[in-house]
Amino acid sequence: MPRLPLTRLVLAALLPAWAALPALAGTPLEDARKASEDGPLYVFDVTFQDDTLDLKTKVDPSQPEGSRLTVVSPDESTLDKEAAKRVARLKEHTKGDVWCSNFASNIPDDAELISESQAEATYTFRPIPDEGDDDMAKAYKHLTGRVTVSKETPVITAFEMFNEKPFKPMPVAKVNTFRMKVACAYAPDGRTYIREMTLNIAGSAMMQKFSQNEHRQITGLTALPETASGQK
Repeated sequence: MPRLPLTRLVLAALLPAWAALPALAGTPLEDARKASEDGPLYVFDVTFQDDTLDLKTKVDPSQPEGSRLTVVSPDESTLDKEAAKRVARLKEHTKGDVWCSNFASNIPDDAELISESQAEATYTFRPIPDEGDDDMAKAYKHLTGRVTVSKETPVITAFEMFNEKPFKPMPVAKVNTFRMKVACAYAPDGRTYIREMTLNIAGSAMMQKFSQNEHRQITGLTALPETASGQK
């Protein structure tokens, strides 16, 4: 039997293991997905705007769930019944977890690099829904995701999901437009947080058109003393 050159023997031994490695191994995105989540808790301000509400709030994640969001303006007593219900839901569901690292769980291993500079890299992918969120899972399979990561520090700096064509998450509903866009900024400890998030949805359900437009902006991060664990 003729002998294979040494380089071919080495390649033959390495190729199976190489093929088994995740597509992102050693990439800027993989480094960002492994970034530390440790850091202090922060109190911060949130401006919430949509088609009917314009709120200025303050969030303190050290408070018990349901009590972490406080409305600064307008005076809650001036809100109509529907607006008051929505504020109550905001209070109920606000956790104070604003870290862009959380988007890592929505990014699959086969994310594809689409652009790159000396400072950043951008990838595209089919997003993974959060575990147990069956309703969103029906929509996620119709969406395209994009994430931008810093090559200088292993963090996510931008994230978005959008549809490229109309889709029907259920027989009686059609979504013409879905876009969620997040811009991240650096917290004092080096992690990135959701500085701005915009959500636009439009479509029809039960022969009725609907639309939803939201914008949230987070500012004024102030670290709480004696907190060393990251916000979960």
